[in-house]
Amino acid sequence: MLTLRVFRSRFLLSLVLSAFTLLILPVEGFSRTDKPARGGSLVGFIYGSDMKTPVKNAVVKLRNVENGYEYYSTPTDSTGAYKIEQIKAGKYVLGITAPDGDYNFGYVVSVKEGEVGKLSLALMRGEISPMGQGSEGYPKEKPSFFWTPVGIAVLMILTTGALYGAFKLMEGKEEASPSKK
Repeated sequence: MLTLRVFRSRFLLSLVLSAFTLLILPVEGFSRTDKPARGGSLVGFIYGSDMKTPVKNAVVKLRNVENGYEYYSTPTDSTGAYKIEQIKAGKYVLGITAPDGDYNFGYVVSVKEGEVGKLSLALMRGEISPMGQGSEGYPKEKPSFFWTPVGIAVLMILTTGALYGAFKLMEGKEEASPSKK
């Protein structure tokens, strides 16, 4: 008899209905605030030249390409992990100060507002290389075509042909003079 009164109770009915409503409604709608994103983040790991050994006490630095403003990470832990938060959107160059010296990154890193970028790096002979992309397997910058032997030969042939054509055009023509008829 006691159980019948409990199930007929308006309090229990409203409690069950409110619990069911909270379960169905999206919770992120209640917790969302209309604050703008505070910036992007960059996280990752720093490894030694063997690409396996974590580097401890390295500081990752980001410098804005446009205005020179810099962001710093806290020193990396024993796993080589770093994190830089609240970075304004833009393009940055990356550098690392490690216990064995300073390293510079070879290209520009883009940071987007409200997003987390993940970048793990390996310190290699005076340069930083993205994981698995060491400089040993990649050719150096290619010279311009016109600085190669074939390019120089092409330029010489084109120049010779242009000069020959100009002389042939001028060969048959005499100087125009009002006194000669």
